[in-house]
Amino acid sequence: MTAFTYSMLVRDRIMEFLKLLPFFANNGFHFHTNKSVQIQPENIPLAAVYFIEETSLPDGDANVGDIRFRTNARYGISVIIQNNDMEAAEIILDKAMNAINSLFKNPDLYNWDGTADEAKIQAFLRGARSHQFGSIGADNEMPIAELRFDLTCDLGAILFDPPVTDDFVTFHVETRYPPRVSEGVQQIIVQYDIPQGIQHKLSPHLFVKVNATVVPHP
Repeated sequence: MTAFTYSMLVRDRIMEFLKLLPFFANNGFHFHTNKSVQIQPENIPLAAVYFIEETSLPDGDANVGDIRFRTNARYGISVIIQNNDMEAAEIILDKAMNAINSLFKNPDLYNWDGTADEAKIQAFLRGARSHQFGSIGADNEMPIAELRFDLTCDLGAILFDPPVTDDFVTFHVETRYPPRVSEGVQQIIVQYDIPQGIQHKLSPHLFVKVNATVVPHP
């Protein structure tokens, strides 16, 4: 299935490149991207990339212009192997981490040369690594060692089109000056026909300044 949002597209891209790394491709690893999958002994060794959370904050002033979020996405990378020897298992996990670090040298992961509609990674903001030890299976018969790598990516500013629900065809301006006693004072009435095809660009940025000349009532 194909993802739609930038955060999920990046998750799938990380997994795509992880699968190509020789450490994982040549050692019989299974792959998952869903945290709900229950890990069984037959799934080991396992490499997984999980989406954890997405955080979006205003890019600039929240109440000015288009809806624009600066988006950070957080992912969990898990590598699980069988632990027959604790010291040897930890060395294998270290090799796995070394392989994951090589992803940062791949310019295609960032996708800076991709099209405008594709997710781009602007920066990596945080990485946290830990090693966990335990067991899995119906009777916890298989000892395992797990590398957990928590990675946060800056996906840049994501723009949402303004919620314009009607056609912006005509702009009509009338003055009412002076306030509360405008009756009998000649007012200015101006109407503008807006060229079609640019309304979506004008609507969130339109500011009007009218220089009116007050004509006293005789």
